Amino acid sequence: MKLGSGHALIDNKVLVLVGILLILNTVVAGLNFNILYLQFTNDTQEDFHPQKVMAQDMLEYSRRFAQNLHVQDRPSVKEALAAFSYEIDLTEDSDELTRLIFNYGRQVQETILKEWDALLREKILTLINQDRNLKQRPGKVQFTLRITPGEKVQVDPPVLHEETLEKIYEQYLEGGMAQEMAFRIEVEESRSRMLVPYNPLDYIQTLTEELDTLRVSMHEMRVAAGLAEMSGPGVIIKLYDAQNGYTASDIIHDSDVRDVVNELFAAGAKGVAVGGQRLIATSPIRCVGPVIRVNQKEISANPVVIEAVGDPDVLASGLDIIRFSLEFHRKFQFEIEKRDNVILPQYRN
Repeated sequence: MKLGSGHALIDNKVLVLVGILLILNTVVAGLNFNILYLQFTNDTQEDFHPQKVMAQDMLEYSRRFAQNLHVQDRPSVKEALAAFSYEIDLTEDSDELTRLIFNYGRQVQETILKEWDALLREKILTLINQDRNLKQRPGKVQFTLRITPGEKVQVDPPVLHEETLEKIYEQYLEGGMAQEMAFRIEVEESRSRMLVPYNPLDYIQTLTEELDTLRVSMHEMRVAAGLAEMSGPGVIIKLYDAQNGYTASDIIHDSDVRDVVNELFAAGAKGVAVGGQRLIATSPIRCVGPVIRVNQKEISANPVVIEAVGDPDVLASGLDIIRFSLEFHRKFQFEIEKRDNVILPQYRN
């Protein structure tokens, strides 16, 4: 973006002065924090009240800082400031208050700066959506937008109107920051969005967040597939052979267990275990002589214990028909116990 030499000279002088002031403020702030830290760590309970006043002053400074950056109404900023205030009110120990000031104060500042960065990105996208050049340009456009203090805004390729660049730089200067920023942007039909952050640190952060998300998704899939432990509300079912029975129909068979398991899944069970064996898609339930084997392992009988995770009321009601059939026609004892927490083991081959 080109400006007149007079404006450039003024801008350079202003930037030099701003840079000097920032350096001085940083040095003074560092000295003040060191003095405060030494003072806090050497203070006794007699000096607790002055420390609390200083904590309140720091809280008020953070509020003004958020207001200057126009992020005071962002949910995360409001929450951070409220939590800082709450912790200050609760603290009754000098050492604890010292740790609170240095730890919480830093966290609040980071939250404010993060929200300012997000707000700036939102404003930049809004201005790009209104750009007159892009409205006349069909199809999809991708470009890199770089903001450098003193050098204004650069776009590669140069697809944005000069007026848009000036407005973007004005929004950037409102934050009073002096850091270089870069964004990769895509625009299609006057709707813009940020692509993978162009800043290397932002890119690493994005990859880390994506990796964490993938790890969570993978764990959830392993749990659903039966390859990891599952826990939650559910039911425990116990099937007993008919009392005093002497025929083959008086004992629990593999088909009876499969019928119960199928009804549980039909009722919305998230996971099922039979005799301590977690069921997966290929789990066999079959009789081998007088015993029942699940996952090729012999399980205890009389009772056969079936555990399921899901809505206890729905699972229990889903078994009403088969329960009636087994109790009335086969004289089996059918017990259902609802539990707030049922733990299913992971499948083991």
